[in-house]
Amino acid sequence: MGSGIFSIGSSAMTATQAMLDTTAHNISNVNTPGYSRQQVELSTEGGLYTGAGFYGRGVKVTTVTRSTNEFLVKEVNVNTAQNSSDQTRLDKLKQLEGVLPTGETGLGYSASQVLNAFVDVANAPQDVSARQVALSKAQDWVSRMNTAGKQLQDLQSGVVSDMQSTVAQVNSLTKKIADVNQAIAKYQGSGHTPNDLLDQRDQLVKQLNQQVQVTTVPAEDGTLSVFMGGGQLLVLSNSAQTLAVVRDPADPSLGRVALATNGSNRILDGTQMTGGALEGLLQFQDSDLAQTKQQLNTFCANFADALNGQQALGIDLDGNLQTTFDASGNPVGTPLFTNTKDAAALTLAMTSPKGLAAASPLSATPATTNSGTAAVSSLAMARALPTGTATDAATSMPTSTTALNVVFATDPSDPSKLVYSFVDANGNAYKDTSPPRSWTPGTAINDADPASTPTGALFNLSITGVPKAGDTIQISRTAYPAANNGNAMAMLGLRDQAIVSLDGTTKTTVTDAYSQMIGNLGVIVQGGQTAADISKTLVTSSEQTLSSTSGVNLDEEAAKLIQYQQSYQAAAKVLQIAQSLFATLLQTAQQ
Repeated sequence: MGSGIFSIGSSAMTATQAMLDTTAHNISNVNTPGYSRQQVELSTEGGLYTGAGFYGRGVKVTTVTRSTNEFLVKEVNVNTAQNSSDQTRLDKLKQLEGVLPTGETGLGYSASQVLNAFVDVANAPQDVSARQVALSKAQDWVSRMNTAGKQLQDLQSGVVSDMQSTVAQVNSLTKKIADVNQAIAKYQGSGHTPNDLLDQRDQLVKQLNQQVQVTTVPAEDGTLSVFMGGGQLLVLSNSAQTLAVVRDPADPSLGRVALATNGSNRILDGTQMTGGALEGLLQFQDSDLAQTKQQLNTFCANFADALNGQQALGIDLDGNLQTTFDASGNPVGTPLFTNTKDAAALTLAMTSPKGLAAASPLSATPATTNSGTAAVSSLAMARALPTGTATDAATSMPTSTTALNVVFATDPSDPSKLVYSFVDANGNAYKDTSPPRSWTPGTAINDADPASTPTGALFNLSITGVPKAGDTIQISRTAYPAANNGNAMAMLGLRDQAIVSLDGTTKTTVTDAYSQMIGNLGVIVQGGQTAADISKTLVTSSEQTLSSTSGVNLDEEAAKLIQYQQSYQAAAKVLQIAQSLFATLLQTAQQ
């Protein structure tokens, strides 16, 4: 009896000690990330058969298990990967938003100031200081465009740097998972689970999901195979693949994720990254940043080319005509801007205020004998002169000694309407205006001739009022270019013209185009913020659910301590009684 009760009491103390140790282990790891609550599994030692039945032989510790739920663990990992992607993208979007300021610091305001500066140039075309102000405004716009373009380049460089840092973390984590796999496999034959190692591996997988979303497949040897969301293997047993960041062959400024194998890098398809920081970086690079860069460069090119085009249709302060070409077909004159396709490289080519082509090569004057109310609103060149053999504008437009007259007459087919024709100084019809063309109020008069090459109009004449039959408007070479403001007025008119097309189809004014850019980016940022908020809520909710299942509850553990303390004391009492009984037996035997 003594040895039996000793054995039973001893097993009770051993089991209770194991439960106390495990409870203390739980309490000490209450704040350890990824720790799962552990518990001791007990079973009876089995009965000892006697003629009077089976006597119990005490308790034994079967194993120590951890409380976990694989479904909840996977849910946390999926939500973690999505939130990491959303938050990474949002952080970059907020940086991108700062590249396109609003108000007076914005690019649209600066562009409008360039055009507004031509008000003073038009009012005083001979005033060099007014011309200098216009150039200063143009330089300010160029500087702002350069800054914005370079900030986008810096953002792109930052994305590549972040990708390299993220991939380095991925490689480190996959190596650690492979090492833990190897350690876990050593204990596979023991029949017991290395709980702390399993927790460590689960935590590493969660951290890996923060960088790139992965799925896991358990193997019979206790190891875990890890795959990227798109199916690319990262970890198999105790070996890990290595990722690298390489430059996109089509655009070296872009970063791509590649698999490093046998000394070479194989670029992975972007669909392999379905979550995590890598996906957020790639989405920002390939979508958000690329779209903003394209729109900024389009905004730059459309506005700069419009001003360059108008500059090419005028005469500078020294009387140099900008609309002619040399014998090779190259334009003569200096454009306002160069490198117009790239905001970061945009340059103000015009340095001399005298070089601004404020004057129109042509002037229009209603005849003093006119009986109608027609007045000239504007006369501007519509295009540069054709190349061909053109080496001087005199061969394609009225000279200083000849003139072209717009002659109005009654429409023979409808006496209530007017027609017009071009007549040279000798009274001969010019281009295709014989028979005359119909005149529509509000429509510009031009010399377009479908039968000639090019077919486009050389000039556009806009008038106000109503002419009468017999009225004429004389179009002649501008005699005093320094005093003419025709092209400056055309420059100013660009304010209200739809000259910018961000999407390549719909054109709008320069200020509206910039507002559209700001609006588009604002919608993207707002959407990114919403996505990050939602995914963060899902992470918090799933982590709380998992914690309620596998986390440590200090109140519960404290209650267990009291329970196990009492059990330990009771087991000790059993041993004390067994010792007393044994002493009694010894005394009896000695008598």
